[in-house]
Amino acid sequence: MRELDVRRALYESEIRRVVEKDPSTLVIDELGLLQGKFRIDVAVINGRFHGYEIKSASDNLDRLAAQQSTYNQIFDRMTLVADERHVAQALKIIPDWWGLIAVSMRDGQPFLNEIWPSRHNYSIEPISLCQLLWREEALQMLADMGLASSVRTKSRKLMWQMLTAVLTLDELRAAVSYKLKNRTGWRSGLPAPARTTGTPFELLLTPKPRRKRKISTGKKRRKVYSARPSGKSPARR
Repeated sequence: MRELDVRRALYESEIRRVVEKDPSTLVIDELGLLQGKFRIDVAVINGRFHGYEIKSASDNLDRLAAQQSTYNQIFDRMTLVADERHVAQALKIIPDWWGLIAVSMRDGQPFLNEIWPSRHNYSIEPISLCQLLWREEALQMLADMGLASSVRTKSRKLMWQMLTAVLTLDELRAAVSYKLKNRTGWRSGLPAPARTTGTPFELLLTPKPRRKRKISTGKKRRKVYSARPSGKSPARR
């Protein structure tokens, strides 16, 4: 089972439900973290940050310990979506607040079975969350608070530090979420080595047709599909 097969199954079940409940949800594939040192497979942003890490049958869990240490600094909730053969080993690595979804094949298709849901993470590191911001975004946030004059020529690291000093975690989470949802130029603007594919949500979903309705004119009505989020890269709780 390929990683792409697991990702599609995740989008068509878990992610679809979240987006249909809140169309403003942002979903980002391969979001760079800590200035590109790590990437999360799928980041879901809709007031809270929920990360999904995918481990297909062809993957191993050698890097999961290091990855989870980073993810724990940023995401309010985390879910491991792993091939069933990885589950026993994963239980020894991931924290108990992570959700766990086991993936197996059923009737020739990937089948996702939620072992348990994710719970809230109370160990967010504000400075790590701030590093999701580009320099211009951090500077604009400081300017909005009248704090930009002394840092316009300074490093983004200093700006991140100032933001963590003046904003509560809830305020910072809301501000970072707003900036990400309104960001443009995901591909061209993201500094190396971080990469954000921003795979369009609609390309990963198989359209779910609604039942056609007959109209009196007898003309064919165009097929109506389930609502999909608009925007560059489109997003459980």
